[in-house]
This record gives sequence, structure tokens and C-alpha cells, in this order.
Amino acid sequence: MFHGGAILPAHGDHAPESLLVIGDRIDFVGSLADARRCAKDAGRVPQEIDLAGRAIVPGFIDGHLHPMPMIFFAMSADLNGAHDMAAVGARLHAQQARLAVDEWLIGVQFESNRLPAGEVLDAVLLDQWFPDRPVLIYGRDGHGVIVNSVVLSMLSGELASDPAGGTIGRDASGHPDGRFFEKAVGLVQAKTPIPAPGRMLVAMGEVFARLARSGITSIGAMLQSDDEGPAGEAGRLESFIALALPELVAQSIYTIVIGRTLAGVEALAGSALDDPRRSTKTRAIKIFADGTFGSCTACMNQPYSDSGCTHGYMTLPEDEIYRRMEAAHLAGYQICIHAIGDRGIANCVRLFERLLAEHPCEDHRHRIEHASIADHELIARIARIGLHVCSQPLFIRSEMAWLPARLGEERTGHVYPFRDFLDAGIALAGSSDAPIEDPDVIAAIDFAVNRGGFHPEQGVSVREALDMYTANAARLQFEENDKGSLNAGKLADLVILDRDPLSVPAQDIGTLSVMATMIRGRFVHDLIGVQG
Repeated sequence: MFHGGAILPAHGDHAPESLLVIGDRIDFVGSLADARRCAKDAGRVPQEIDLAGRAIVPGFIDGHLHPMPMIFFAMSADLNGAHDMAAVGARLHAQQARLAVDEWLIGVQFESNRLPAGEVLDAVLLDQWFPDRPVLIYGRDGHGVIVNSVVLSMLSGELASDPAGGTIGRDASGHPDGRFFEKAVGLVQAKTPIPAPGRMLVAMGEVFARLARSGITSIGAMLQSDDEGPAGEAGRLESFIALALPELVAQSIYTIVIGRTLAGVEALAGSALDDPRRSTKTRAIKIFADGTFGSCTACMNQPYSDSGCTHGYMTLPEDEIYRRMEAAHLAGYQICIHAIGDRGIANCVRLFERLLAEHPCEDHRHRIEHASIADHELIARIARIGLHVCSQPLFIRSEMAWLPARLGEERTGHVYPFRDFLDAGIALAGSSDAPIEDPDVIAAIDFAVNRGGFHPEQGVSVREALDMYTANAARLQFEENDKGSLNAGKLADLVILDRDPLSVPAQDIGTLSVMATMIRGRFVHDLIGVQG
């Protein structure tokens, strides 16, 4: 029984005094006297927890992350914040010292856009540092990699031309320079060894403990079923490995399957990843339609302002996108389509308009993942056919320093248009796309509200930002009857914050701290000793 603090978000004139949890559900929300009476009627003597002015909010839902790459990244050299070659080299050499002789050296979260002028990371430099060991560097956006000549030699027969939907970087003489983008990343992934199971288990524990510390009680898990997706050929094992997740992690799992056909999602139907007793559900598919701003591969109406890349491109032909959409829609699955550029989004919206005209459905809840740049006309079309949007506020933190140069000042006003989405009546949820961004929900709420000063007119209120990670996120996962608000009968997924987020000045929202996290009635993170 919780009392002595704010129970949020409270609507109406009377804020509830108390919240009672029995088993894995919220039993009562209201006055303290009535909560005690409910406990007595149930034959229970509850543990009473005085919040001491703190606040309880619904458990946070991260609607779009990649658990297997998160685990993989946790075992690799973290290059986040290494913004010159000296720092990059130092971190990679430190990682090499921890590896066995035959292991690949892997770095993650590399951000070429922040390097000093004239500094380039390519196969030439990696060869100077590591002439004998295979080296693989992942770009921050996950849509590009860099390798050294040891890895290039493994691909010698596959480098003559670009694969469909991808590009291979080349030097002035036309030879591969170690850079691979979009579908070309799969060529490298097919050669990448699978980490040892023991190391993966340790990393998995670290990853999901971190989610709990961030207040995340439920995830939308992107899982590959074949070679389609960011992990390439190695991704075929993701869904198989992930079957162990419900036994090993506390968070609820809403699975979104990446694959060329419905075989992957159908294979998981009725499995451990689709079992109400384990709080898991599998009912969605993911389609990649274009690339990213960071790699200049997001499909744009106008050329990029700072790159030889003109407009970006679609990573699948439109007839193939529609074939997959139609198959999923007719089978009753939710469609989650990755589209970042304005032309890419418009192309997908046009295909959705056709789909829903040919096969009407009132409550489809199909989604656009990212929807990173959209003007008012495009947003109106998204709203008109009832599409939902899952966006990533922390993309703003990562990109705001270089986006104006990449897109031009005029276009940046339509980037991550959270205010416009909500004003159009679109259900907008938040997520991290981890490991691309940190699964730090408080930081994400700060950037949804304050945006780091980047086009603040597109900021939302604190309550609206909370909804992005609670009520709206639950709706996007067809789980609003179980999650997303603090109502009797819903799952006891709760987060205790150090202060009431609705009473903190908006500019200080990022200073909030997660003090405790409860998942289905059990504390999985506790900084305040509520368990004893």
C-alpha cells in the first residue's frame, strides 16, 4: 500500500491518496481509508510504504528497442563520445587487450558526423592500428559499418557491385574503402562470429537491469527471423535466442518480428514470446523502408545539404513493401514500418492509404517507426488514416549539432514534430531504439519537452511526454487494458520518482530520478529500501 506522495497522472479535482497492490495487479486507487478497508476485506495485512513526497507513475514502456544488439553492444568497445581519432584508437586498443587472439575487435556507437574536419575512419586507418585482427565498427545509427582489410579479404568475391538497397563505400580508384551502408551491412554481418553464450548471458543481465533502473517495465522487442534487418545473416538466430527471454528477464515483451515473410511471426505464435501467463505478446511485423539521416540514406524530397548523397533511397521496392504490408494486414498483424525521410514517409503513407482502401479495418493501429521529418500536409494524411507514430526523442540530442548542416535550416523545423503530431490527434509513443540511444526515459522526456533548445515550438507538455511512455505506448501495443495508467485491475507496473514530475519546472524535468521500479507487483529496482 503506497501513500504519502503523488499518484500520477491524476485527472480531475481529487488526487488519489493511496494505491493498493495485491499480487500482480493494482487492486485499488483512492483514499487511504478505503485502501485499508479493501485490504482488510481481501484478508490481507499490507506493507505500507510512505512515499515521503515522492511520486508514483505508471511503468515506462519503451516501444521500440533491439534486445539482441543491445546485448551484443554491451560486449563491445563503446565509442560513444569518442569524437576524434585519438579517442577512438585508445578505446579500441583497450578493448583489444581484453580479447583472445582469435576474437574480432568490435566497436559500437561510432559517430563520424562529430569528427574534426579532415579526420576519417576507414579501412586504411584501421589497417594501421590492427593489421592482423578482424575489426568491425558500427555507426551510431546502426545503418552503417566500417571494417579493415582483414574483413574485406573475407568478402573479396562480393564487392564488385552494390547489393539492392545498400551501398559499398569506395575510394577514388573505385576500391572498397571499408564502409558499408544499409543492405550492404548484411555482407559483413554474414561473416561476423556469434559471441560465446556465457558472455551473452552476463551481458543480458546487465542490459535488462539497466532497463529496470530506467523505470522500464515493458518493451517492444525488435527481433529478426531471417537475414532481413540490422544483424544480417546472424539475425536468423535472434528469435530463437530470444525465446529464453521470458524466463530470464522481468520486463513484459511485445515482440515485433523483422523478416521477409510472415514465417517468423507465425513461428513465434503460441511460443514463450506469445503467452499471456508470461506477459508476452507477438502480433507485429517490422519493415525497413529507408535509411537514416546519419548515413544520408533516409529517402528525402530534396537533396541533402552537406553530402554527395543526393536524396537517399528506399531500401525496398514499393511493390515489395506493399506485398509485405498486405500479407501482414490480412493475417491480422500490426505493421511497424521504418521510415525517416519525408519522401520515404510519404511513400509509405501512400501505400497505407491504398491498403486501407482495398482492405478497410477500423482499429488496425499500424505504425510508422521514427517518422523523423514531416510537414503539416503529410502529418494530416498520417492522422486521416489512423496511423500511429513511435518516435525517439533522444535522436534530437544526438543529431541537433549537425542536422542543420545536413538538412538546411528551413527543413529542421519539421524534424521530430512532436507538437504537430499530437495536435493532429496522432497517438504518439516514445522509445529509445536502443542500442542506438540510451534507454534513459527521464532524459527522453526532457528532450520531448525541452528538446535541448532545438526548435522548442515542437516541444510537448510534461504530462504529454509521460503519456508517450505510458498510455500512448500501451495503446500502440494493444495493451491499454493492462498497462499505461494507474487504475484498479491493471498490472502493478509502477515507477517511483524522487519528485512529482507535474510539479517540477519543465526546464528541470531531466533532473528527476527513478528511485524504484515494480514489475507485476515485484520490485526489480529499489534505491529507497521499500522492500525492507
